[in-house]
Amino acid sequence: MDESLRATARQFDQGKKRRVLSTQRIIFLVVAAAAPLAAMIGNLPIALARGNGAGTPGAFLFAGVTLICFAVGYAAMSRRVVNTGAFYTYVAKGLGKRAGVGAAYTAVVAYVSFTIGLAAFFGYFLDLVLGELGIHRSWLLYAAGGMVAVAVLGYRSIDLSSKILGVLMAAEVAILAIFDISVIAAKGAAAFPLESFAPSVVMAPGLGAGLMVAFTSFIGFESAALYGEESKTPTISVPIATYTSVFLIAAFYLLTSWVTVGALGAGSAASAAAEQTGLLMFNLVAKFSGKSVSDLMGVFVCTSLLATYLAIHNAASRYVFALSREKLLPVALGRLNRFAPSNASIAVTITTIVCVAAFGMTGIDPYRSGVPVLIGFGTLGIIFLQGFAAVAIVFYLGQRRREIKPVVLVASVLGAIGLALATMLVAAKFRLLSTSDLPGVEWLPLIYAATVAFGIGFAVWLRRHKPRTFSALAESDLRADSARPLPRIHYDGKYCIVGAGPCGLLAARALKLAGIPYDQFERHSDVGGIWDIDNPGSSMYESAHFISSKYTSSFFGLPMPKDYPDYPDHRQLLRYIRDFTDAFELRPGIRFNTSVTQAEPLGEGAVDGWRVTTSGGETAMYKGLICANGVTWHPNLPSYPGLDEFKGEVRHTVEYRSPESLAGKRVLIVGAGNSGVDIACDAARSAARAFISLRRGYHFVPKHMFGVPTDVFLSGQVTLPKGVAVPDDPSKLLSALVGDLTRYGLPAPDHKALESHPIMNTQILHYLAHGDLEAKGEIQNFTAGGVRFLDGSVEDIDLILFATGYEYRIPYIDPGLFTWKQGHPELYLNIFHRRLQGLSVVGFVEFASAGYQRFDEMAQMTAMDAYIRQSGVGAEEWSALKANDRPNLRGTVNYIDSPRHASYVEVGVYRRTLAALREKFAWPDPDNHLYQVLRRKPA
Repeated sequence: MDESLRATARQFDQGKKRRVLSTQRIIFLVVAAAAPLAAMIGNLPIALARGNGAGTPGAFLFAGVTLICFAVGYAAMSRRVVNTGAFYTYVAKGLGKRAGVGAAYTAVVAYVSFTIGLAAFFGYFLDLVLGELGIHRSWLLYAAGGMVAVAVLGYRSIDLSSKILGVLMAAEVAILAIFDISVIAAKGAAAFPLESFAPSVVMAPGLGAGLMVAFTSFIGFESAALYGEESKTPTISVPIATYTSVFLIAAFYLLTSWVTVGALGAGSAASAAAEQTGLLMFNLVAKFSGKSVSDLMGVFVCTSLLATYLAIHNAASRYVFALSREKLLPVALGRLNRFAPSNASIAVTITTIVCVAAFGMTGIDPYRSGVPVLIGFGTLGIIFLQGFAAVAIVFYLGQRRREIKPVVLVASVLGAIGLALATMLVAAKFRLLSTSDLPGVEWLPLIYAATVAFGIGFAVWLRRHKPRTFSALAESDLRADSARPLPRIHYDGKYCIVGAGPCGLLAARALKLAGIPYDQFERHSDVGGIWDIDNPGSSMYESAHFISSKYTSSFFGLPMPKDYPDYPDHRQLLRYIRDFTDAFELRPGIRFNTSVTQAEPLGEGAVDGWRVTTSGGETAMYKGLICANGVTWHPNLPSYPGLDEFKGEVRHTVEYRSPESLAGKRVLIVGAGNSGVDIACDAARSAARAFISLRRGYHFVPKHMFGVPTDVFLSGQVTLPKGVAVPDDPSKLLSALVGDLTRYGLPAPDHKALESHPIMNTQILHYLAHGDLEAKGEIQNFTAGGVRFLDGSVEDIDLILFATGYEYRIPYIDPGLFTWKQGHPELYLNIFHRRLQGLSVVGFVEFASAGYQRFDEMAQMTAMDAYIRQSGVGAEEWSALKANDRPNLRGTVNYIDSPRHASYVEVGVYRRTLAALREKFAWPDPDNHLYQVLRRKPA
């Protein structure tokens, strides 16, 4: 989502304001998931006793460096990819959607298993600690208390969890810091034995087990990207949190393990750890820091486990949530409650309760009934996912070598190699990790191989049987990157831009920014296109307003004036467009009162450019042609039986200007687009009698919801008033807001809310309810004095206004040069001609969204095309894409099968597709910062 829209949404918050995560709180969540205290108490003795002994700090150093290398690529990718799916999304982006689905199910299995194991282990360990104090209760009771606490916190906003985790993390870090300082104070330089990093000691037998323990202790650091959508500035917060967390955890583990070896003595560290096992750290803390600190550490181990449990539960919930949104799990689990993935959290909680209760019902010591196996199994799965993601990140960054620094790619490769090694070591020594003697434990890692295979197979099935669901998988937003440098080269020819409406002006600004020479032609005397009501042929009328709000409809780099209403009228829009033209000094490049009458391709496939003839009889050669002449100039007039016999007045709405022309007449509006409905409301107020004829039912969308402009409200970023809940399905939401449309005489909609162009008008319902406007069905035929409808009713009519849309035309180009589909030219990405070089169109696309910023993204694509053609960089690949690539731009939306919707795209899919191509060819994304270099300085 655009950061400007985030800020806009926040200003409309009506209830308790949404709490967003700061970088510091993400760090709390990440470090708490790693549980440094529990890791040192539980894992360090194993590494010393069964690993490489005194060389354990070297193993932690290797693991830390490996994960820092991984974090370099992880952070680089997180700057671009927006999604709570983290590993799943990253694997899908780097290795393809099939592998991504395999990673998705692996993530759920791993994190949920880890969550269940931690819930039981928390109860078990708390029972041990309290038992030492003479308090004896069932471990199941303590586990239940932990599950209740985590369930409540997991259901609530992550902000509260981060605060609690911050406190618990500070406590456990403080205990270990006291121990470290005490040992250093007592031993001096001997607390840091150099033998720990001697090659012969680090590489001693048992290094594999030592590395396994070291990598295991970092579990949780990777969760930063899961919270990207809940942070204020994810492009900053996630990379900083990732780097900071890895450095902090690595430094802390390295210091504490090194000091522990110093406290024990390098020569006796392994034997002491083997003898004391789980009591090793308690005994050392009691010796160097005092018995009271040791006792306090026992309590903080419990809080450390609770913190880890909460952090892993949150991560598991977000994976379940992400997969549910992708329809890989039941969609009901993908719903939010006040911005928290509450349904997913409830599902994870219920699963945990059922499994922990099953352990409890056996009556067996949970430590012997498989709880450590579950924790070890989850740990293995997460390390496997880290390795899976590391490889995917290498492929993802490798495909973007043009914009990725070599050091980032090299670090990512090293991280992938290290994590692949870690995965193999942990799988090979899984029995040691699980501390279990249960038969068959060593074969459990194969479950992950089966899970990945299942995921890949299911993805193949989805692609074959549910292609739209498959195409929508892992379609995360890409954060705009306007910092990519625009390459400066010499262009050996000019481009011709036709039209100086919004699309033509955006194309001109894009070319100007890139240093591409151009001429621009506008047949009218000023800029503005259809928004200039005095422009001959304009479809504008006096009551016209923008159907999207000023908050979503502004040009990049120039917000609409603050004193404009939520929905500006056409005169305000025209003034804004002209201010835009002057702000970026685009007028000097425009030839006004000059139209293009003919444009002809030269050479096979227009390899020699375009010959352009203007209304003044002049002819010029251009390297490329950008058509931005708009789509609402050529009215589509239908034919009906008897229309020629009708004695009244027949017009298309393109000729309508003001309600005065309706006074005293019986008026029928045919069609129900936004302009048709607007004019029907004018007729309801001004005509003697007003009717509107509709062939099908439509959804009528209010311009405000709960006092918020609808497009801002539907962004999902507005906090609702307390007690207000809205359906996830837009169709159900509209039904709840406007009720049963058939009560007004309107046909019921035969499609979902977003499957046709939204009609942003509910005034029509007011006039229908008051009898000022009457809804009629399909026309059967015309008579001399009126209209007969299919229901048999007849009305006398004086004026027919056809609101039946427009034909897509490029009148100065031979239509035979295009392939047409339902009256629309077939273009790559709705922009580029597939065969004729240099021919592009800006604005021949429709979507249920504000248009100007989307048209800007199209304009940048035309500039990118010009650069590739001139420089030759990526030209072969780009030409092949234009000729053969046919991406699904509709996502999972089933648009109405009609000529009006032939060029419809789902706006999110369209944006992601264009952004991915700009990223592939290292071209900057348009945003509010990209064009500031062109802004005219204030006088």
